[in-house]
Amino acid sequence: MRSIGIIGCGNMGSALARGMAEARLFPAGRIVGYDADPKKSARLARGLKMKAARSVRETAACPVVLLAVKPQQMHKVLAEIRPFLSHQPLLISIAAGIRTNWIERRTGRGVPVVRVMPNTPALVKKGISAIAAGRSAGVKHRALAEKIFRSVGEVVQIEERFMDAVTAVSGSGPAYFFYLMEQMERAGTGLGLPAQTARRLAMATAQGAGKLAVCSGENPAILRKKVTSKGGTTEAAFKVFKRGRMGEIIQAGVRAAARRAKELSG
Repeated sequence: MRSIGIIGCGNMGSALARGMAEARLFPAGRIVGYDADPKKSARLARGLKMKAARSVRETAACPVVLLAVKPQQMHKVLAEIRPFLSHQPLLISIAAGIRTNWIERRTGRGVPVVRVMPNTPALVKKGISAIAAGRSAGVKHRALAEKIFRSVGEVVQIEERFMDAVTAVSGSGPAYFFYLMEQMERAGTGLGLPAQTARRLAMATAQGAGKLAVCSGENPAILRKKVTSKGGTTEAAFKVFKRGRMGEIIQAGVRAAARRAKELSG
């Protein structure tokens, strides 16, 4: 695969273009980007030595086409590129809620489709992406998709029926951690800490805890217990969390996100 077309040069499309360019997955100038806002693709092209396309037709001519557009834009984009898919390129979609069979019905028989759910830490190459293959996508297609998304983080391959759960856990997941950091910062300022110091403490603690969890390989529950000394400050905090059923609330929120993902996918 000597070239890839990217339709949609927003945050995620741009992050993937940078990741692929820096990993040298495609030769210089062989990443072709198109966006409805020409300024976005032109800006990205200047920074990465990629080509800014003037139409979706140029991107559709590539052997791999990354559909990095919002779900509500997908129908229009597929209608525009369908006449130019006779070479049956690999289509990779990151649109939340859009199933592979929905895309297959709108692009013609035999076009391989791979669906991916990345998350926003991909912007700093710390993302995790779940990959599910459509009916016409083979082992080589899945392997290529995995290679592309490994340029911005980790990858797991799943059956598509689990994609709503993935969306709820990792797709929406960064926002859950941001919310916890936000509340820790607010509590710190409420206790008299300068706002900048409280934010730095919350962010560094979140980063360090995540790194420790990954590097130790231990169950998060075990790590939590190691920090929670009997009669100590952490235990005092957890008594409040348990009274408020914090664990149940978090799980209920993730389940609600999964239900909404299922509704969006029809």
